[in-house]
Amino acid sequence: MFLGCVIGTVWSSVKWPAVEGLKLLAVRPYSLADLGGQPASTAPAHDIVVCADTLSAGVGDDVIVAYGHAARVAVAESLSPGDAPSQAIDAAVVAVVDRIEVHSS
Repeated sequence: MFLGCVIGTVWSSVKWPAVEGLKLLAVRPYSLADLGGQPASTAPAHDIVVCADTLSAGVGDDVIVAYGHAARVAVAESLSPGDAPSQAIDAAVVAVVDRIEVHSS
């Protein structure tokens, strides 16, 4: 999982059928320097991650994003034990953050 900021919405007129109806967001991951912690010796590249939105997050919201299987489970309506998620996604918003506090050491 990672912390990031929603910077936009992604629209797609052609999608894999299993992701029809999912809202997609563009999320910019935060670095430790962004959060007020100790910056790394080299600045990380800030890629944009397209995420399925499970919580109606909006532009400017700080969010927690899950990857892989955890993301697919987050968007699955209901799964029986042993069932595999069918959505073809790799990242999903699983929390909208109210506050971030970083303690520097």
